[in-house]
Amino acid sequence: MKFNLMLFTMVSALISNGIHAEEQIQNAPSQHNKWGASIGIDYSRNGYEDSSYLADRNLSATATINYYLNSDTKFSTIVSGRHSYDGERGEFWSDIWLTATRYNLWNPTDTISMSSGARVLIPVSKNSIKNDLNTAIRGNLKFSFSLDHVIEGLLISDSIRLRKNFHQYTTAGAHPLEEYRVSNLFAVEYIPNKWFFSTNLVSSKSWSYRGKSYSPELTHSAEMGYQFNKEFSLAVGLTNSATYYDPDRGPNPLENLFDLGRPTYYITLNYDL
Repeated sequence: MKFNLMLFTMVSALISNGIHAEEQIQNAPSQHNKWGASIGIDYSRNGYEDSSYLADRNLSATATINYYLNSDTKFSTIVSGRHSYDGERGEFWSDIWLTATRYNLWNPTDTISMSSGARVLIPVSKNSIKNDLNTAIRGNLKFSFSLDHVIEGLLISDSIRLRKNFHQYTTAGAHPLEEYRVSNLFAVEYIPNKWFFSTNLVSSKSWSYRGKSYSPELTHSAEMGYQFNKEFSLAVGLTNSATYYDPDRGPNPLENLFDLGRPTYYITLNYDL
């Protein structure tokens, strides 16, 4: 959850690395209003001391505007940004995402459902502009399995996603740019009442414009929070990633996944308008 420079002035300075916005799990809309919006503000950091050159602290914010065409179709615009306290300090835009989601596309049983989604990127981040990214598109299919009949509030889902980038050039200097990325997001959510708990695992593989494949990546996230009322919620969580290299080229990457100094820890306050 995050947002940006115009919003920085509203909240006094401010998406960290964009993980929360990119990997946010979206469930079927529960409201009947045509329009909706939310603002999220979060503080994130890794486990290193503030004085360490490896420290990474960010104050971030995200604004999301939703339009509900009907109970099963939603369009969203996600605008975000961050204020960095370490490394390259200052305020930075994150790329804007325009999304469309279709819920209940297929419901073979009372407990199984399929939804689909698509998103288009508007490049405004420093990295996208530097690499001459014109836009990107991503589509996904999500399968959800409700376990309410076993434990009330328990949901398991799996999303298959394909992203295509459109850069002006195929390389940035001598560095080949990524064209395709295939990923899978497996998530477990438990919402017993006003408390909510979730964890997800994302595995991905990407290729450059020249057909070179990159080492697979694995990202893990976990979050717990509390819904105070219809408007306010508070959550804390962590996210971490690792890359699968050839074992002959270095240590087991899964060791990094569970190194408590490497994850990004965050606390998020969200307000639904």
